[in-house]
This record gives sequence, structure tokens and C-alpha cells, in this order.
Amino acid sequence: MIVAKRAPAYNFYGNTDTGLTLRWGKTMEENPLRAPWPELADISISNHCTKGCGFCYRGSGDNGSFMPLESYESVLDALTSPVYGSVFQVALGGGEPLEHPAFLDILKATAERGIAANFTTNGELVDRSLAAALDGLVGAAAISTNWMSGYDPRKAVVLADSGIKVNLHFVLSKESLQDAIGLLEGKFNRLLEGVNGVVFLTYKPKGRALAQSCLSMNDSRFKEFISKISLNSCRAKIGFDACFVPLLLRYTSVDADYVDSCECGFFSIYIDELGNASPCSFANDGRYRFNLSAYSMNQIWNNCFEAYREEMLSVKCADEICANAEHCRGKCSFYEQISFCCT
Repeated sequence: MIVAKRAPAYNFYGNTDTGLTLRWGKTMEENPLRAPWPELADISISNHCTKGCGFCYRGSGDNGSFMPLESYESVLDALTSPVYGSVFQVALGGGEPLEHPAFLDILKATAERGIAANFTTNGELVDRSLAAALDGLVGAAAISTNWMSGYDPRKAVVLADSGIKVNLHFVLSKESLQDAIGLLEGKFNRLLEGVNGVVFLTYKPKGRALAQSCLSMNDSRFKEFISKISLNSCRAKIGFDACFVPLLLRYTSVDADYVDSCECGFFSIYIDELGNASPCSFANDGRYRFNLSAYSMNQIWNNCFEAYREEMLSVKCADEICANAEHCRGKCSFYEQISFCCT
């Protein structure tokens, strides 16, 4: 399915079958500041998970709540504009989405609306029966881990064998740095069969995640990790979350034209299982949290988030020698701990 959105100074094209997306402004050379309607919605369909990972930023447990199917369908309806249509894709998470009793129905409701669905899982419940049931309902799946000794490579193979694109989401903290370096050096290539890409996620001190495990530029291993990014030997493609973008632009040879600054609140939106909308799933306070029972999606996106956008755009880079400062949106609005090269 082809999704196209147009507005003054904004154009978007997306193909839900291939995942290809294109975005441009008045001309193909111009980048729009923000979208008039979200392109992507990050939706937590529950806060329930029985695994209890120490890095869980949501602090999910085995008594967490689920978003009812009817509520999820209402969220999708709210995300559909009479002018711009629906969001292009949703990223489903939790909690553990595969533990949601209506997970397959949620995927079907998404597909019926022509929206591409992706999900993130700890991988515990992945098997061939599930993979077969997911056929035609998801664009990609991500398996999260923070150490390679706890990663089961068979899970990615099972999903890949069913035609599902699989990414490994590796949480990058002080404790996981050595494995992260090993991934870049190719030491774990034998474990990456079926993996399309390894995406490094910057550890944030939220939920069960602790501040002392955050990355630090004073750590020589972190500097070693950064030095290996440009010339790595990983068999899979590598990528990074938006929080890592300032480091990529400042310390690597990455082409700035292929790097997007943080898109939260500018092109994407987060909605939790209670119907609270925020610019980002990692928001650690209620400054920019608005419930869909009290506000329309149009109000939230085009009015309520304006103060957040102004705050983000007001950040100025303190590094005068950074050649790519103009391409960077600056530090995180919520966490000083991951503002590595900005003040």
C-alpha cells in the first residue's frame, strides 16, 4: 500500500509493503521542520511482562495492565486524520507485546487500516507457530537484549524463515559495552544469522534502569566503541537510536545526510496503554503528557506539543568545532545523563 501526505513545505511517501519512506520539503533538497500529522506512532499495548529485565525503562512486571483491543482500535482511529489519513506505521511494544492476549487481533486491526505494524519483543515466546501466525501482519520485529550470552539466535532464524525482517535491539550501557565492542569487531557474527540489522539503543535511567549504568565519555571502552563504528566488521547492518545521533555526527565519519535527528514530537508520537500521548516513550515527567480522552489528536499534535518543540529547538551545541552541528537537534530534553557533547 502506498501512503502519501502533502502540506505546504512538507511531503511524505511511504510503501507499507517494502518499508521505504521518503520525506522532503518544498524541494527534494529541503528538509521539513515537522510533519502536520504523525508518520509513526510508538504504542505500548501493555505494561505487562514476566521476564523482569534490569534495563526495562518501563519497569514492567507480571501484574501490569493491558490496553484493551477496543481502546487500541480507538487509538488507531484517533491517529487517522480526515486531511492526512492515518499514520504510516506503528511500533508496538510494552511490556512484552507477545504476552498481550489480543496481540494477533491488534495486528489484524492495524493491517485492516492499511498501517504497517512492527513490534519489539524479548523473544521468549517466539516459536514457529507464532511466526506462521504473523505472516502478512508485520513489517519487522525487533528482539531486545543487553548481553550476547543471554541472546538466543534461534529466535531470529525462526522469524526470518517466515519472511519477517528481524533486527536486534542492543541496549548500550556501561555493563554491555564489551559485548557492544565485540559486535562491531565481528566476534558475534555467528550469532547473527537471520538478523537484518543491529540497532544500538542508548541506555536511559528510567524504570528499573539505573543512573550509574549510563554511558560516560570518561570511559575508555565507550571511546573504543565509538572509534570502531565507521569501520566495523559486523555481518549485519548497524544503526543507532536518535539519542546517539550527536555522537555519530561529532565523532564518526557518517554522512550527515543519512542521519536523522530526534524525530519525537516532530514526526513521531508515543501513546501508552492508558491512552496518554507524549512526544517520546522515554519522557520522564508529565510536562508533555496528554490523554486522548481529554484532547483530540489534532490538539495534541498541533497545539500541545508546540512548547516541547520550542524547547528542543532552543538547544544550542556548545561544541564549536563540530562540523555537523547544524544537522544536530542537540541534547535530550529529558536526560542530562545522555547529553554527551552538548550543554
